Amino acid sequence: MRKVLIYLILLLVLFIGQIRPAAAKQIQIKSKNSAGIISCFSGGREILRKEIVSGPFADEYKFAHEVTVRDRTGEHNLNFAGGLCIIDRGEVFLPKELAVTDNLSCYSGMLEVVVFEVHGRETTVDEYVEGRTFFAKAHGIAFNSNFLNEYLIFGNDACIGEEVN
Repeated sequence: MRKVLIYLILLLVLFIGQIRPAAAKQIQIKSKNSAGIISCFSGGREILRKEIVSGPFADEYKFAHEVTVRDRTGEHNLNFAGGLCIIDRGEVFLPKELAVTDNLSCYSGMLEVVVFEVHGRETTVDEYVEGRTFFAKAHGIAFNSNFLNEYLIFGNDACIGEEVN
């Protein structure tokens, strides 16, 4: 009941504010060596989008996570913590079709930035990296895929999941 009430309040606030959603960006992994794309949000806006070469890893003190990224300046390490960061590892090909299990809406600030149609179960990345990983189709400001991709979610912003029966 609480989830429904929170969801309705968020919808009401968005409707009253007449916030227009931004156009979704298609994810295109640039090279075969890429481990995905990282996109981070704060206050409902995308503040970072980089191509990942390797990672994520827990930093030595476990206060943040670290990835190696590639951009116009070359390859370098990037630490991130807080907010909402999502890694898209690209399309996955599974031996059998997984049923839709959840609809997961993620928010940054009061803006919905992505809705995932989760197939199968979500799992933890590993015992050191605090994040969730799952297979999903995604629609929203930063991600738009009609194919099953592998996603990892990190951060402190709200993600509200509704189980599909």
